[in-house]
Amino acid sequence: MPQLALLIALVLVLCSIAVLIYFIHHVPMRIHINSVIEQIGGRLVHDIEARFPAKDEPAPANHAGDLPVPQALSADAPLAGQEQPAPILSYGIGYIQVIDEGAVIEAARAHDMVVRLHRQPGDFVHKHSLLMTAWPAGKCSEQAAAALRQACALGSRRSALQDLRFLIDELVEIAARALSPGVNDPFTASSCLDWLGAAMATLAQRRLPPCERVDADGQLRLLLLPVTFDDFIERAFGALAQYASADMIAGKRFLDSLGDVAHHCDDPALIATLARQARAFRALAANTLDGACRDAVVGRADSVLAALARATGESLCAGTTARMEGIT
Repeated sequence: MPQLALLIALVLVLCSIAVLIYFIHHVPMRIHINSVIEQIGGRLVHDIEARFPAKDEPAPANHAGDLPVPQALSADAPLAGQEQPAPILSYGIGYIQVIDEGAVIEAARAHDMVVRLHRQPGDFVHKHSLLMTAWPAGKCSEQAAAALRQACALGSRRSALQDLRFLIDELVEIAARALSPGVNDPFTASSCLDWLGAAMATLAQRRLPPCERVDADGQLRLLLLPVTFDDFIERAFGALAQYASADMIAGKRFLDSLGDVAHHCDDPALIATLARQARAFRALAANTLDGACRDAVVGRADSVLAALARATGESLCAGTTARMEGIT
């Protein structure tokens, strides 16, 4: 039936034209810088919510705090005078993509050991780099060391699978390049600061895990590197301070983002971290900017610091979420 075949061909031609138009429209929208920032920032917020429980949620069963740590694995362990833990070295080169905590705990339990991680996802290792140490050393056989080593997956580039720092670094990199003299785009940097502020505000409302992990019997099996709010703030805002302090628009947004994070802090220690960051940024801006730009940024910094001081006093007295009145 030639008429039917011609009709189907015409319909397919129209569909092909529609798909081509959609493709031409879709590609520029997806690669637009604001869309890229939204994708990275959205995933960062989502991963924080997925990885860290809310403060009113129960902690995972294998999380434990304030457990006695073997002296050989403590941070201030002496270099001599006692049995040293067995080092587990890397046999490959690349970035750590994933560390399977469950596999490490099971291997440590099977050989009745306690393991301390010296790396975290996103770190670069090469052959004979120290991955972890196991105690007691006498129980760390070649089979146990191989099982522990296999719990770390390496790759040729960093990945966001378990590395929140990678997503933060991507936003910082975009903002830093936007503020470079060759680009001079403070509004793109401001978008990055908005998403960094949203991520840190989300983090302030979550419970950060302790370093200790236990097995099903409640025995200490794994010690991780500490995860702190201070480290994330320094990674996000501290890394951008030198760039944002040289621009009035980005500088004011930098301070506003710190104030927005403080809205979601109910711990005076978290607010103190933000205040230290704001004071350091004020000093940078005072030395970098001049004239009206300097006055605007320094004035905004003084307003933020005053509001942070009030919020600290209110949270100490009332135990409620800090109010950041006076910050526009």
